[in-house]
Amino acid sequence: MADTPNAHFPTTQWTLISRLRSHDDAVSSRALDELCAQYHYPLYCYIRRRGLDHHDAQDVLHDFLAKLIRLESFQTAEEEKGRLRGFLGTALSRFLSSWHSSQSKRAHDVSLDEEMDLAAAEQRFQRERLSDDETPERLFERKWAHELIRHVLRRMKREHAARGKQALFDALKPVLLDGGSLRGHDHEAIAAALDMSPGSLRTALTRLLDSFRDMLREEVAETVEDKAEIEDEITHLMKAFERA
Repeated sequence: MADTPNAHFPTTQWTLISRLRSHDDAVSSRALDELCAQYHYPLYCYIRRRGLDHHDAQDVLHDFLAKLIRLESFQTAEEEKGRLRGFLGTALSRFLSSWHSSQSKRAHDVSLDEEMDLAAAEQRFQRERLSDDETPERLFERKWAHELIRHVLRRMKREHAARGKQALFDALKPVLLDGGSLRGHDHEAIAAALDMSPGSLRTALTRLLDSFRDMLREEVAETVEDKAEIEDEITHLMKAFERA
């Protein structure tokens, strides 16, 4: 099946990896940008939680993503059974095991400075509230869920802004993050601020929740091998998100 990067819904299984391996350089480049932008922080958290300091974590992540740029890690990706989250976590774990013996082979010709700001990632990591029993794997899953939801919310904000409804999105975003119920929120005050009736506000919230679920499904569909895994992956990630 041909790549269709501009399609609204994914048209292939494990779409992100399919695009990463595309023979079209523009398609694979955009897919790599997406991967780095959305998932580098969970990977960074995993490395830091494995006990490496910021500078070593920076080197490991640089080398790991440089390997992804060369697409070496994706040569057998289609043979892997599971989800992109699991594939990247396993690949990084294996990479860490051999990293110390291969530091002299770093790909200095690859620059990731424009792809991500690891100094900002370290500052963000220092603000994390980590329990003593939180494993690198659990932290990775939790931050994966966070980044996924942040990405969906950014998409929703852009779409509402394009329709002149950013104020509505901003007002209902806290409700959405609180489980989607107006209970505990002053819905009359929110409605008045938006010049809406309470009934219209509830209708708008229902549409917002539907949009969130649809977009979440689209994003998760990019990271699972089988569409039948979408709902299970969403349930798993929501549980990880709630552990925050």
